[in-house]
Amino acid sequence: MNKKDSICAFLKKYHTGAGRAVHSRELEQLFSLDGRSLRRCISELRQDGCPICSDSTGYYYAEKQEEINHTIARLNKLVTRIANARTGMLYASVIDLGEMQLEISVSVREGEQNG
Repeated sequence: MNKKDSICAFLKKYHTGAGRAVHSRELEQLFSLDGRSLRRCISELRQDGCPICSDSTGYYYAEKQEEINHTIARLNKLVTRIANARTGMLYASVIDLGEMQLEISVSVREGEQNG
């Protein structure tokens, strides 16, 4: 079993539900990963459809749909902030040129799900 699958199995067995979340530092030590590698594993698990949730207390395997929805809302906020930072950088890259006008709009609606 690879580290990614081991993390999923560990969370499912010992940390199901928000009330049993585990801090990332504990996962990093347990699986001999640095923070970036752990976040990459969690991201890959989520992309594979594993319901790995997170909040300010740490990571956990979802017990209820509400927990998944909460994590999706947190991820949407992160995406919006990254998009806003990207927009600012694009604006900064053309502001001195004066030759081009740039208008970018990004919208993320919470609560919508693809069905």
